[in-house]
Amino acid sequence: MILETLILQHILVAVLMADTEREYHGYTAMDYDADCEADEVYQRCLSALLTHAPIDRDDTVLDIGTGTGIVALELASKCEHVIGRDIYDEWLQYAREKATERGIENVSFDHGSFREPNVDEPVDVVVASYALYMAYDEGGEDELRAAIDGLAGLQPHCVVVADKMCFGPTGTPSDYETVPRMGTVANLLAGAGFTLTDVEIITESVGVLIATR
Repeated sequence: MILETLILQHILVAVLMADTEREYHGYTAMDYDADCEADEVYQRCLSALLTHAPIDRDDTVLDIGTGTGIVALELASKCEHVIGRDIYDEWLQYAREKATERGIENVSFDHGSFREPNVDEPVDVVVASYALYMAYDEGGEDELRAAIDGLAGLQPHCVVVADKMCFGPTGTPSDYETVPRMGTVANLLAGAGFTLTDVEIITESVGVLIATR
């Protein structure tokens, strides 16, 4: 089963079902972690992110769309503080539980979105992993621009996008989502004041962009 299909099913179920129904029928945070662990492309993308993201020991990193905290918890050993933000409270709670179980104390999780990240402290690096494409799928280029502008407003010196986007000459049709072209993401980052400094292509539809300013 394709990871992104399962994520979309989770979103639809979350909207349509009551809490008690969601516990029984819904796609859980534990399900998501298990699928991410088994997904070779996701693991390659995560590895590229961790290898190439220019993060220093004294940096504060925002992991926007943190989900269950997979990326945030991996980044914790590389920087001073990781801020995890997401719109799904049950997944945030699961992320907190994992941090406690692993004894990771320099990560904090709370509600936040691209437009309203809910961050009061200075941020050095923003990481968006498997999240920005959902903004594009929801509202096209205008929504993606608003998401990137919202992150740029935090004044980070670097944005790392590890996500679904089209790197090939033509897009791959999908019945359940629309992903942006790499050039579209790069142009919107440039419009927000960033310069693309590294591109890591995982597949023709997944890769990592690093942009700095």
